[in-house]
Amino acid sequence: MAFATNKQSGEQAKRRSPLAGWLGKKGDSSGDEIPAMDVAGGLDRALRNRKANIEEPSEETRENPVRDALTAIEAALYAIDRVRDILEQACEVALSAKDVEDEGGRALLAESYDELRLSINDSLDKIDPRAAVLIGKGQRHIDVMLGGRTKYSVSPMRLDVSEKGLDLPPPAEAFSSYEEIDIVLDHLDKALGRADRAAASYCRDAQYLIARMKADLENSDAA
Repeated sequence: MAFATNKQSGEQAKRRSPLAGWLGKKGDSSGDEIPAMDVAGGLDRALRNRKANIEEPSEETRENPVRDALTAIEAALYAIDRVRDILEQACEVALSAKDVEDEGGRALLAESYDELRLSINDSLDKIDPRAAVLIGKGQRHIDVMLGGRTKYSVSPMRLDVSEKGLDLPPPAEAFSSYEEIDIVLDHLDKALGRADRAAASYCRDAQYLIARMKADLENSDAA
């Protein structure tokens, strides 16, 4: 099962902000790259490589904190992809408002933007609980014990529309001024960056944990 950020073959690993042109940014600007990831596939390959008795699974197979963390990361990555899609739609709406001279027309677009903004929270309220601990309101670190006293911690990054998350303001003036639209566009650009940083961070976490899990299984087989 291919991970959401790699859902199209040939798609570049680093996604370009839809606001790049408006903000005068170049498509190859520096930033966090989102590496192509297949979390479920990597986990499956690691488990298949293990020479375990299928009829009598070991305690390690039944309770594997690394596998549990990877499951949470994968769920979070799919949720982030959905959040980013909504942000891109909101960008298109706000950019369209800059080309509308009629104040009533801009008010309608402001309403559309606000509906998209609020749909991010609705989307997060419905995500897998395992993903919610990383990107929802009640987030917490996921601590993975790797043997002995070694611990790996997966950090949360809140992605709701509050100031502690994506910090997306409502259109208080219904886009009556172009200044408000510019402010919203600036917040949307920063929100996209935050979503991309979260995805890149969780991809790195997954890569490390998959490699560690594979190494542990190989060492167990060799023992």
